[in-house]
Amino acid sequence: MVKVAVAQAHLQVGDVPGNILETVKLITEASKQGAQIVVLPELSNTGYVFESIEELRNMLKNDNCLEVWQKESKEKQIIIVAGFAREINNKFYNQSVIIEDGEIKTIYSKIHLFNTEKNFFEEGNKNPEIINTKYGKLSTIICYDLEIPELVRFVAEKGCELLCVPLNWPTGSFNKPEKEIRPMELIKAMSMAATFRIWIALSDRSGKERNVDWLQSSSILDLNGWPIDQVGKGPGVVMADIDLSLAQDKTVSPKNHVFKDFKRDLYQS
Repeated sequence: MVKVAVAQAHLQVGDVPGNILETVKLITEASKQGAQIVVLPELSNTGYVFESIEELRNMLKNDNCLEVWQKESKEKQIIIVAGFAREINNKFYNQSVIIEDGEIKTIYSKIHLFNTEKNFFEEGNKNPEIINTKYGKLSTIICYDLEIPELVRFVAEKGCELLCVPLNWPTGSFNKPEKEIRPMELIKAMSMAATFRIWIALSDRSGKERNVDWLQSSSILDLNGWPIDQVGKGPGVVMADIDLSLAQDKTVSPKNHVFKDFKRDLYQS
């Protein structure tokens, strides 16, 4: 069993030092409660609602989020998965990192950019890696990536047991009916967990930003798609004890299997 935590951070666009400090506070809170894997939101260093490329560039001039998270991971001997913005050769990427005991294991660039993200970031062009950690097989994608079934299938087929998803879910995307409790974004995530029988850790955010508010739907989803626990409104941490190896069992009935029932050649004919 491994104790997985999702941290819902209160972020503000442009306040890079304050945002990083907020992540450290939540990492510390989770670690004190015994968390061994901690997942942080998308763009945890910069916030989300940018006004210009120049603004984003200025934000990143003194960014040291990776060094800070490596230090926290090494000191606490934990795995940290976090989303962040980064500039590489005058281009900007929406990325996620997996750090184990202070060592960067992988950095993934978001492939499927959502809406105005396309004004600021380059699309990633490499599939997410599956990382063999001391607790099990982890991978990471970012926010809207999770709504692309083919990408989730890819990591599940490659053996991922826990999919860590930093995200920023804005309110109002799907015109949710008044009586519906769960937002569509969470329902879609639940469907991915159930369809591919994979644990999913969702780290959303709080903190209204330039008139954009957030769903604040940080959750840990089980192999049947159901939320084990959720943070709720405001910043905070929830965690769950998970047997990652159970994700290796892809049977859905005595005669059905997630991958063996998939008829790829037929669908492509």
